[in-house]
Amino acid sequence: MSVTDSPSKVYLVGAGPGNPCLLSKKAERCIQQADVILYDQLVHPFILQLSRPDAEWIHVGKTPYTRYIRQERINELLVEKAGEYQRVVRLKGGDPAIFGRVTEEVDTLRIHGIDFEIVPGITAASAAISQLGRGLTERQVSTNITFTTGHFKDDVENEIDITTLENGGTLAIYMGVKRLPVLMDEIMTKVGIDYPVAVIFNATRPNQQVIGGTVTTIADKIAQLPERPGPGVTIVGEVVRDVETIKPAVNNMPEMVLLTGERTRCIDIAYDIFENGGAALIDDREVSELHPSQHEILTAWLENYDFTSEQIIE
Repeated sequence: MSVTDSPSKVYLVGAGPGNPCLLSKKAERCIQQADVILYDQLVHPFILQLSRPDAEWIHVGKTPYTRYIRQERINELLVEKAGEYQRVVRLKGGDPAIFGRVTEEVDTLRIHGIDFEIVPGITAASAAISQLGRGLTERQVSTNITFTTGHFKDDVENEIDITTLENGGTLAIYMGVKRLPVLMDEIMTKVGIDYPVAVIFNATRPNQQVIGGTVTTIADKIAQLPERPGPGVTIVGEVVRDVETIKPAVNNMPEMVLLTGERTRCIDIAYDIFENGGAALIDDREVSELHPSQHEILTAWLENYDFTSEQIIE
């Protein structure tokens, strides 16, 4: 496929925390109209299946603690694909403008004169606190919020910004679970208050898990887990007080349904499954003319998922 008379445009799209029902309408439309999608590791597979069967899929995810595609290569791919297609979607988990390296990609697009648009998504901290029935700010409890990252480039051991805690606010730490003991020690040393802490793994997904504690206890609680449940965001402050009494129950046997049939007919059924706390994936390899990249990626997904049930959609 080549570019027509219409100019190319790159959409830097936030896929939200993982639950497809939390996609913005704009994000959904961008995915549906995309000619090519460059997607991150944390994007739920079903979200990609909102695209046309002939759209190209390219995985550019950064899996923690493993080799990954360097940001420079992602920037190059954005330019390359903008030369091949009209509608390029760069699909990121959460919000692309919050620890999503969106500035580096925007700078590349500007240098090459490529039109672009940023489409916000629900960020992890907002998704996580929603599952507790609380807010990141609360009148007379917490009137300010800081988003910070616990993981720095090249594993540099930088200190986090805890100014907000010193003023009684809320601290949301992204990508900090691995360094949690160090981060909690830093907070206790500087602030001296054993604030409530919640770590929310896989927020809004069927396998969501919430671990509550305090600055001095949370690291040990996480260390006692048999395995790390997945990506997590850590929230520190009074807004997560009594978290063990208000957190939702863990779904130990989440539904994972394989829907076999024509894609557009399966999508509404899949949304209903997600709304009811399950998850779904569509196998339309026999009935759709899939782009080779979609066929390859979908086949790999189907080999790696354990499905609890299957529905054939006529």
